[in-house]
Amino acid sequence: MPSSSRKLCIPQKAAYFTYPKQTLFVAKNNSTPRTKTNTVAAKAEEKTMPATEKKVSLSKLCIILTIISFVLYANTLKNEYAIDDGLVITHNTLIDKGFKGVTELLTTPHLQGYSKVVNDTYRPLSLVAFAIEKELFGYNPVMGHFFNILWFGGCVVLLFLFLNKLLGQKKIAVAFIATLLFAIHPIHTEVVANIKSRDELICFFFAFASLNLFWDYANKGKTLQLLGGAFTLFLSFLSKETVISFVAVVPLVFFFYNNEDKRRSIYITASAAITTLVFLGIRMAILHGVATAGDISSIIFTDNQLSKVPAGASGIATAILAMGYYIKLLFIPYPLLCSYSYATIPFVTFGNIWVLLSLAAYLSLAGIGIYRLVKIKKDLWAFGILFFLATIALFSNILFLVGALVGERFVFFGSVGFCLVVALAVEKWLGGANVSGGLQMLRKPKVLLFLVPLVLLFGNMTIARNKEWENSYTIFKNDADNAVTNARLYCNVALVLTDNLNNEALRPDIRARMTEESITYFRRSLEIYPDDAHTHAGLGLLFYKKHMLDSAEAQENRALALDPRLPEAINNMAGIYFEKKQYEQALSLFRKILLINPDDKVDYKNIGMCHYHMQAYDSAIVNFRKAIPYFVNEPKLIYQPIAITYRSMGNVDSAVKYEQMIR
Repeated sequence: MPSSSRKLCIPQKAAYFTYPKQTLFVAKNNSTPRTKTNTVAAKAEEKTMPATEKKVSLSKLCIILTIISFVLYANTLKNEYAIDDGLVITHNTLIDKGFKGVTELLTTPHLQGYSKVVNDTYRPLSLVAFAIEKELFGYNPVMGHFFNILWFGGCVVLLFLFLNKLLGQKKIAVAFIATLLFAIHPIHTEVVANIKSRDELICFFFAFASLNLFWDYANKGKTLQLLGGAFTLFLSFLSKETVISFVAVVPLVFFFYNNEDKRRSIYITASAAITTLVFLGIRMAILHGVATAGDISSIIFTDNQLSKVPAGASGIATAILAMGYYIKLLFIPYPLLCSYSYATIPFVTFGNIWVLLSLAAYLSLAGIGIYRLVKIKKDLWAFGILFFLATIALFSNILFLVGALVGERFVFFGSVGFCLVVALAVEKWLGGANVSGGLQMLRKPKVLLFLVPLVLLFGNMTIARNKEWENSYTIFKNDADNAVTNARLYCNVALVLTDNLNNEALRPDIRARMTEESITYFRRSLEIYPDDAHTHAGLGLLFYKKHMLDSAEAQENRALALDPRLPEAINNMAGIYFEKKQYEQALSLFRKILLINPDDKVDYKNIGMCHYHMQAYDSAIVNFRKAIPYFVNEPKLIYQPIAITYRSMGNVDSAVKYEQMIR
């Protein structure tokens, strides 16, 4: 098949329980009443603890959480690049420029350096980080994973500091338990173990840096803290626009939980609103004329099946069912999947019991959260519930469609609310009546009996999941085995195997086995969803490699019938025509590819090859020369056909010139 660089692509009532009535007595020479229990003494001890000692305790817990984060994800350092890392790192021309690409990264859509795709966004900050890393360390997945762990450790610490402030710095154990659960929860492996998800990590880091700075401003009133909060919120937006949920979170925090100075609360909310508007204005200017994820026509069915709901099914009911998966995964994070695409979650109607249970769960959470927020001053249960709902709502696929029906990364923010509620439950039901949420709670046997097994269970699950993220093949293969109705996962396994066939060092028997395995996975994918153009194109390519040209042509024709502008199908069909010596048909299709993507300069070589075989030598030379910039790293691949063409023209001097360049 003619040359191609195109890879097949694998989007206060602060009391939470009632203390039992206790007999009070007045001590001699002391008018202060105290109980026969040590509750008051414990509280008094905590209140009189020196500020320096509190800071030391806080620092120690931050260090412990950081160490836990590093230990849990240390085994990702052995992993390679995986899945979409190619889009934002290894196959991204702007990242390849290193420092020189930073300016363009800040002024272009998210995937500009990979391809001018229709479905695009504006998330430059993580890309800038990747460009800097490439400049300093080259394409090194070890450093990529190391920085992901570093950012995650920062996220964990900032979350703990914020929760400690939210809890009035009197329930440090509750803040610690909530943050510990966040750090060990296996559902976060997709974000940390996949280098590409750096955007989610940076977004979370600066979002909680913003909340901490805003909180300090609310208490101290320093203008620099207000400006710092707005700036870090802006940086969060530059990493990923989903932090827009903080438009609801910020007023929730500063009008209901830290609202001693209403004027400062107004300034904080206004700053967050202005920051949001500034970002949206910049984003609109950058993406002017570019369709975004809200455009349903840009969403692929196998990524989000709600883009094409069949008759007899309900898109809203299916979306509600999908939302139930988040609750399930927070409690039982198994099995975890890198893709929940069609048909992991089936199309359903409102007659489905799981839809009704999911709907009831979310309505109950909303009702309880709002009721407690209004009726109970500074109720932390309400905060946890409403934080979860506010941050997960963006991914409900009810108000608008997003790039996937379900994604573990979508609940990275929302899990904070879940973890807080669990920690409050531990305090209420396991802490004991004489424990106020201070550090002494961490020594309670019931609390330890809950925490130790949970840390061991979730910790082992996280470490094991990290190993599955070793590379694209391992994650796709593992998840396909756990999601036997997922068409996209089967297709992706086949695509990775097909891409590996380009390794010229493969032994013939291994190549043959990998080819047959790829065909099997493509066929399994088509059994689930027979109308996926990418799958047909991939299967056709394998038949081509086996010299089964008629079967290959049938698959590519089916792919083009489903998507007439699919580049890989067009390229593969052109290659089939070329192999059959139908050069005019091949030439027409190669030209069509250039119309779709003018930057795909490899096809100039393919066009030149068609002209050569049609004996249109002058046209062949013109097109070969246009392709030269594409073959900088492998000049022989372009200089050789140029030399051969010149010899065919009888121009020996020019032929010798290019032959010498090959040597």
